[in-house]
Amino acid sequence: MTDPGMRLLLVVLAKNEESQLAKTVRGLQAACAPETVAAIVLLLAANATEGCLRTASQLRGTAFPIPVEIFMQPCADLFASARAAVDSVPRATHVLFLASDYFLESRAVAGLAARAAGNPMVVHKFSRALPGGGFSPGYPAGAVPLYRLFCAFVRLLYGCGVTDPVFPVMIVPVRLLRLFRNKRGSLLAWAEWVFALMRAKTPIEEVPAESLPRTEQENSSTLLTRLRCAAIAVSMRFAPLERIWKEAFFSGGEA
Repeated sequence: MTDPGMRLLLVVLAKNEESQLAKTVRGLQAACAPETVAAIVLLLAANATEGCLRTASQLRGTAFPIPVEIFMQPCADLFASARAAVDSVPRATHVLFLASDYFLESRAVAGLAARAAGNPMVVHKFSRALPGGGFSPGYPAGAVPLYRLFCAFVRLLYGCGVTDPVFPVMIVPVRLLRLFRNKRGSLLAWAEWVFALMRAKTPIEEVPAESLPRTEQENSSTLLTRLRCAAIAVSMRFAPLERIWKEAFFSGGEA
């Protein structure tokens, strides 16, 4: 049964994207049901390029069914900035973060939103590793088999079935964002958040998705980044819950 009270906030992160930012926003506008989405917030980096700012301003001024709002990153901590952007739209009950140049088919996002509306107590997450999903052609050569090995290690470490833990494109209740005590302010904080949800045994339902190649930026993933993700996975698995969450969590992810 669909929860009529669910209001999804789509937060699109951007720094120097122009054409892809417009494509992402227009794709989401065409695919998502306006009655289920509170707003689309463009979270722009403090050092966003003039072209990116201009595109964002044009999008905000367009008469879309879903309102487009702009939120400038207020501090160096990207995750804290994302939390502040969510707090700026108090009517939202759930949130989905998207990098504007890491585009997924907007129809897939719409499908994920429909699933979340039908079961809003569960985290709904995309997976590139499930049958029907896939990694973009720009993913480093030879990295996919190593990543699949890493995913198998994480499943064993956490005793759960999450197949693509580092891919943090997911619809999550806003309360779980507010309760999370992140240690990292970079993009790694999103991987840290997924591991925190797994550590709290939060129900996570994965849906296959294929990531598309970047058009305006290169993949910034490096061997060092992947090693840091592995270190985060181990540290989060054995960290006391009170260091991860502002409130104690019990089975099922309830606070």
